[in-house]
Amino acid sequence: MLASPADRVDPWRLAAQGRTLTGRIALDSLPRLAPALSGPGAVEYRLAFHLDDERRAALDGHVTATLVVQCQRCLEPLTIAVDSHFELAFVRGLDEVARLPESYEPALAENGWVRPADLVEDELLLALPPVPLHESTGCAAGAAAPPSGAQPGTTKVTNPFAALGVLRKRGKTEE
Repeated sequence: MLASPADRVDPWRLAAQGRTLTGRIALDSLPRLAPALSGPGAVEYRLAFHLDDERRAALDGHVTATLVVQCQRCLEPLTIAVDSHFELAFVRGLDEVARLPESYEPALAENGWVRPADLVEDELLLALPPVPLHESTGCAAGAAAPPSGAQPGTTKVTNPFAALGVLRKRGKTEE
């Protein structure tokens, strides 16, 4: 077993040995993911290295985590449950990517090494929505409050540029 998930490993050696790495990583220790989060947590992972039928180094991975991000509408915490399964094939260069079956995502092993923590972090980053938002019914803070005494659905929105339209019309009639 590895001393730390941050250690670099040789995926071809682990695949030949049929090794499986399991563990838990604190989310705040993942440098690319941590800035997007607004709460603590951990991710549990399972990375099963194996050789496929073509003797390619491959990985069958699974991550589970609860990510707390900030809703971009109301700026309140938003919880995202991640339970993701993924399959990777390790490549040494971009020329090998074209030869991979569609069932695999390519994972570039720079200089023949990968960091398991990076593989886990990549999967969590892919699970994040581009713009985190609560469901429309669960996020009322972003909607303008109706004036007091107004009935819901009867609020009339006025165009702030309507006054400019009046001035423009006035200028055309004077010509």
